[in-house]
Amino acid sequence: MLNVAVAQVNTTVGDLEGNLRKVLEFVEEAKGKAHLIVFPELTISGYSPEDLLLRLDFVESCMRKLEELAKATKDVDSLIVVGTPYYDGDLYNSAVLLFKGKVVGVYHKSRLPNYSVFDEKRYFREGGEPLLVEVNGYKIGFSICEDIWYPDGNERRLALSGAELIVNINASPYHIGKASFREGFVRARAEDNVCFVVYANLVGGNDELVFDGRSMVVDPLGEVIARAKAFEEDLLIVSLDLEKVRRRRLLDLRWREAGKEAEPISPSFAVKLPERPFFKPRVEPSPSEEEEIYRAVVLGTGDYVKKSGFEKVVVGLSGGIDSSLTACVAVDALGKENVLGIFMPSRFTSKESFEDAKALANNLGIEFHTIPIDDVFTSYIKEFFPVYGDLGFDTADENIQARIRANILFYISNKFGYMVLSTSNKSEAATGYTTIYGDMAGGFAPLKDVYKTMVYKLARYRNSLDPVIPERVFEKVPSAELRPNQTDQDTLPPYDVLDRILQLYIEECMSPEEIVKRGFERETVMRVVSMVRRAEYKRKQAPLGVKITPRAFGKDWRYPVVNRF
Repeated sequence: MLNVAVAQVNTTVGDLEGNLRKVLEFVEEAKGKAHLIVFPELTISGYSPEDLLLRLDFVESCMRKLEELAKATKDVDSLIVVGTPYYDGDLYNSAVLLFKGKVVGVYHKSRLPNYSVFDEKRYFREGGEPLLVEVNGYKIGFSICEDIWYPDGNERRLALSGAELIVNINASPYHIGKASFREGFVRARAEDNVCFVVYANLVGGNDELVFDGRSMVVDPLGEVIARAKAFEEDLLIVSLDLEKVRRRRLLDLRWREAGKEAEPISPSFAVKLPERPFFKPRVEPSPSEEEEIYRAVVLGTGDYVKKSGFEKVVVGLSGGIDSSLTACVAVDALGKENVLGIFMPSRFTSKESFEDAKALANNLGIEFHTIPIDDVFTSYIKEFFPVYGDLGFDTADENIQARIRANILFYISNKFGYMVLSTSNKSEAATGYTTIYGDMAGGFAPLKDVYKTMVYKLARYRNSLDPVIPERVFEKVPSAELRPNQTDQDTLPPYDVLDRILQLYIEECMSPEEIVKRGFERETVMRVVSMVRRAEYKRKQAPLGVKITPRAFGKDWRYPVVNRF
């Protein structure tokens, strides 16, 4: 048996001392239990350091922390695998193997992703040589994240050279559907290479990315025999019967034939370690879609606020579904004592909105205050009258109300050190149905990548845990309440129609004509697409928010503002 401990940690970009301290805490917990203690990709630096990696002082600091880690673990009788930027005349994304105070192996990532949110070719040099070591007579190969996506990569060479175990370290960000996709190709690699695969993934939020953990161990038959928790730090220790690989390979004629063409790799390091106690595999369940999205938003929001140095947040409560869900996320991420709700009524605000906002605040147990905006709104009109006369009521008067509210929230932020949470969602951001420097303003936008239809689903999920959102919030027609009898559908198509069109256009990159062929009215499609294009300048000035879809507004979406296509 060979025991592997997967340390699924939540790191902070640039907090080299804090990240090192966390590594040592997990090493302390795992020592004496595991032969291998495995940490995720770029654990030392946090993921992703982006242009910090272009600073020599930063990468040299990472190297010094690696040296500190080696010295601090010189008495640990386990092989430690840690991800770090590795500077050796050029910069690599590397897995470093430490044993009793020394570096005994280094593997440089060979496949550098440069799509979606990834930009690794900007920072790293591609590695080439695979790394194979031997522990207690068993051969172990190493790879990093993207490497394992390719069936003919280093993992294949390592397996054909006798590796019974492949350790793959990752910083694989979450989006809807990613977990099942990820698990599918890891299972395929284990089955194709007739070996165990340990897939160690990062957990936690950094800027717009959130990492869901769910590290796993897959056996040679492609079965997931162990899985760590979702959206939580975890230490997953599993005892692997690597003889199963040898038995299986004897029965596999395809394996024997493939081995004839392989260029063998020799182990660069070998060690004999004492026996460890047996650990029964633990398979944590994967949550349902609504639960995992909600937990992703909570984790991403909480980590962004706390890692940015804030403790408390302020949310503008309107009595609507978006602000209600945002308040729930804030409470679950930070605790009710760290959330302030502000209700800011105007002449157009219904008494039902106040009642619902107040009920929500009471149910959540958060501090709640009412600050009317009508006098401030009236003062704008009075100041403009001598210059322009009676201009009449139009969109500008609607938007100034949203901006007054934003000013109040940021005044509170400045006075008391609260981060402002925007309550705007993806449907609004996509179509521009949100006021720049108004309701879209904030230090962070938890619902930035959540479509309106999903907002309702997540709110229902949250209420299934504890019914804090008043039922009337679900039932009333969505309205910004910026003019009399206003509803969202005065401007937008019904949200179930709108969101499907947006998904096809944004995430599947369909043309308007292709979307029309899916059964949508041409006029509606063209109007929605036109709104998306016109709103680009707003999105470029929006706060960060948690990425939960395959294509979020942010690093995923890089359209020019000036664009006539």
